[in-house]
Amino acid sequence: MKKLLALVLSVLLVASCMAFAAVAAEETTAAAEDATTAAEDATTVPEEETTEATSYSNTLLVFNSDAKAMKILGSPNGINKNYYNEDWEGARLKITDTGDPYVAINWNSYINRADLEKVDSQAYPFVVFKIKVEGYVDDIELFYAAGDVLGATGGYSTTTDYPCMCTGEIEYIMYDLTGDCEGIYNMFRFDPMGADEDTFVYLYEMALFATEEEAIAYAGFDQETEPETSTEAATTEPATEEESEEATTEKQPAATKPVEDKGCGGIVSIGALVAIISLGVVCIKKKD
Repeated sequence: MKKLLALVLSVLLVASCMAFAAVAAEETTAAAEDATTAAEDATTVPEEETTEATSYSNTLLVFNSDAKAMKILGSPNGINKNYYNEDWEGARLKITDTGDPYVAINWNSYINRADLEKVDSQAYPFVVFKIKVEGYVDDIELFYAAGDVLGATGGYSTTTDYPCMCTGEIEYIMYDLTGDCEGIYNMFRFDPMGADEDTFVYLYEMALFATEEEAIAYAGFDQETEPETSTEAATTEPATEEESEEATTEKQPAATKPVEDKGCGGIVSIGALVAIISLGVVCIKKKD
């Protein structure tokens, strides 16, 4: 009996030792795996988070958060200084005084801060703005300062070749400064003329072009269609047969853009010019 009991105890002891050895082996294996993983983690170089650098152009100014940081817009008159908000599109110009609203565009400051090559005005004489008008402006005058002219100066301004339509949708307006400037661009002044109260003008982009064809292509203008000069369609009485024959005989070539009165500094459309001549008035004073 004692021998049997001793045998049973021996078997139990052996089984216990084997179970303990198995557990120890598993723990040893797990520890080894953890050590290997830790070593691999230690030799792995973590990936760095990269942010794309902002790209600037010396012929394209985008009115966004970067323009806000560079303080591109300044010296406003009749325009709220709060140009930017994350809920707004581009830079918003709120007209607060319809007398003579304007805001300066510090082009040379933008070029310097973005470390870009300066732009020669004679090489890039066509200026196009991407805008949206909520409300109404009669036209948008642009003062241009280049070379020795450092700020807005009388006689150095023009109005749009393709007038603002004030549709409440994104549109483009263009200026032809061919022959008007010399030297590098210094600044511009954006003047919404004849604006209604509570009008908002949104600036999205300002682009410079070497040729009219490039500017027109960017803006998407129809070169075969004369630019409209009013948002309201003109209403006229039907012409008689005799009047139609006279109009056909005396028809003038279609203009591709409004006529500029260089001597008086004003710009008027073909239709407006005919009306003015009929009244014996041929000169419109340009805004100072």
